[in-house]
Amino acid sequence: MLFLLIAGFIVVPFIMTALAIWNKLVRYVLHLVALLSFYTAGSIITTVVYMNRTHETVFTTNVHDVLLNPWFLMTGAYLGLYIPYRLLAGFWVHRHP
Repeated sequence: MLFLLIAGFIVVPFIMTALAIWNKLVRYVLHLVALLSFYTAGSIITTVVYMNRTHETVFTTNVHDVLLNPWFLMTGAYLGLYIPYRLLAGFWVHRHP
């Protein structure tokens, strides 16, 4: 299973890059999903931190409840693939002065 996760982390950004180069709409969709994922993950983290501060449970394991949130895991996983995709896509961008 670990091999599949690592292989997916390596292969999927290359596929995303190829699709983004091939189709402009795909590129915009990837960016839009990344933006939504970023704000969703940020909102979840903000909510968990706020709840822990109001209940004064900052130094307990309650702060790790964010890691049990499936929305946070999904958005974080997408951002974990999106960042290497953007780095790879940068190799194909040709800028002319």
